[in-house]
Parts: sequence; C-alpha cells; structure tokens
Amino acid sequence: MVNTMRDQNPLVSTTIQDEHFPALYQNANQASLSAQQRYLCCQKFHIACLILGSFGAALATIVPDVSDRWIYIVLAIILVIGVILNLVSRVRRYDRVWFDCRAIAESTKTATWRYIMKATPFMDDSNANQSFVKQLQRIRDARPSSSKDLAQSLNANAQVVPSFMNKIREKSLDERRDLYLKARLRDQKNWYSENSRFNAGKEDCWFVTVTILQVLAVVLAIIWAASKSLPVNIVPVLMTCAASAIAWSKMKRYGELAQSYSLAAQELGDQEAIFSNVTTENDLLTLVEQVEETISREHTMWCARREVV
Repeated sequence: MVNTMRDQNPLVSTTIQDEHFPALYQNANQASLSAQQRYLCCQKFHIACLILGSFGAALATIVPDVSDRWIYIVLAIILVIGVILNLVSRVRRYDRVWFDCRAIAESTKTATWRYIMKATPFMDDSNANQSFVKQLQRIRDARPSSSKDLAQSLNANAQVVPSFMNKIREKSLDERRDLYLKARLRDQKNWYSENSRFNAGKEDCWFVTVTILQVLAVVLAIIWAASKSLPVNIVPVLMTCAASAIAWSKMKRYGELAQSYSLAAQELGDQEAIFSNVTTENDLLTLVEQVEETISREHTMWCARREVV
C-alpha cells in the first residue's frame, strides 16, 4: 500500500513504499497477491465452464442429430476442464497460500510500525533491532507451510531491516507522530472506508443480478409449461447462472466485509480524533497500541472467516 504525504516537513513528504518495509513483508505480500490471482482465476474459469456446460446442454436439444454428437463432445471437454481447474486449485491450495501469506505480510507490517514508532516491544534502542528480527522469525515460523511460497517470491535486494526504518526512529516525536497519523492511521481508515463502500455496492449488485435471473427463469418456466412455444428451454441455464452468482458472492463475502470494514473505519476515525492530544512519547505509545490493536483485530477476523489458524 503506497501512501504519499504532502507537507512542508521533509519526513512527512516522503513516500512510503514497499521497499521501505522488511524483506519478509515484500515476499509475503507478493506471494499473497500471486496466489490470490491464481485462486480467483481458477474459480472464475470453473464457474464459466459450468455455465457454458449448461448452455451447451440446452443447445444440444435443438440441433440436428448429426450435430448434437459434436456438441456433447465439446460439452464434455468443457466440463472436464472445469473439473481439472477445480482439482488444481484444491491441490495447489491457492486460497490457503493467499490467506497465510497475507497474514504474514500484515503481521510484519504491524511489527514494523511498532518498531519505527518505538512501541512495545521495541522501545529500547539498544536491543530493538535484535528484538525485531526475532519477531519476524516468530511470524515466519508460525506458518512453516508458507516457506516454499515465500522463497518463490524472494527479492534478493530487500533488506531484513531497511535503513529507512531506523532513520524514522531517530526523528523527533512530532515527526514520527505526523508520519504515523498520515501514513498509517489515515491510510488504513481511508482503505477500510473505501473498501466498505466497494463491498456494499458489490453485494447490492450481485443481489440484483441473482434476483433478475431468478425472476426471468420463473417467467420462462411458466411460458414453457403453458405453451412450449420457446425454441429452447434456457431455464436450466438461467438457474445455473443464478447459482454461480450466489456462489461467487458468498465466496467473496461482500456483506460481511462491508460491515466489518465499516466498523474498523469508524474506530480508526475515533482514534484519529484524539490524535491532537499526543504530546509525549507515552501518549504516542498508547495511541499506537490502540491503532495497531484495531488493525490487527480486523485482520484476525478476516483470517478467521477463512478458517486460517
């Protein structure tokens, strides 16, 4: 996630990019994005095969007997492809890789912000670096099955503890406070707000789509039963499309995410409102703890909804 701060302060005008975070975050983030893309592609093509299969079955009822053999051959091939895609997704466990690596990436990002803000357990400068490296090891060891996926996304140029992090630790209280406010708290609040609206809109869109497909299927079923005047019975096709739309919506969990993201955004907004009261290191430490707890709790719930231990 890239955050650009516009201010007269040279630190606050810095752009926070992925290379400013530890190598573990960069590797886990890339592995998660790749696995997510593969998983969603497999699901999309699987659903498309089911819809094409139902359409082919309906088409076979109206073509000449000479041609229906080839339609059924093509239909069988399409269905076999769908089965193969489903098996590939199951065997490669793209969803598990996606969720586990995302958990590693977000845990690493939380530890990074605690480190650069001198929060617990990285308050002591004499052993902060060593404690941070051990924390990264614990995060990585908590999900040993992800080691292979992390290795495949390895960035040789990434640093375990980038120098950028230590430069921030050396800044004054005001500089670190302003950076945290804009690059972490507001960034996350805006992200949750935007994605809450996005998921709410998607939920409504898919609900309308399913409703239209079901109503259309009912109307055509009545017409078919009354007169059988339709050239082809596409009711099964419409019902397959409706079922696929429901399955996709449930898989994406639009409704749940819209609600949980909205609550997280509201809580971060409350914490932002009291940020002006931060005048001491202890005040900053307390607020950082609260913000990171809010973000970590939301991500823990995100993992739990997907059965990630």
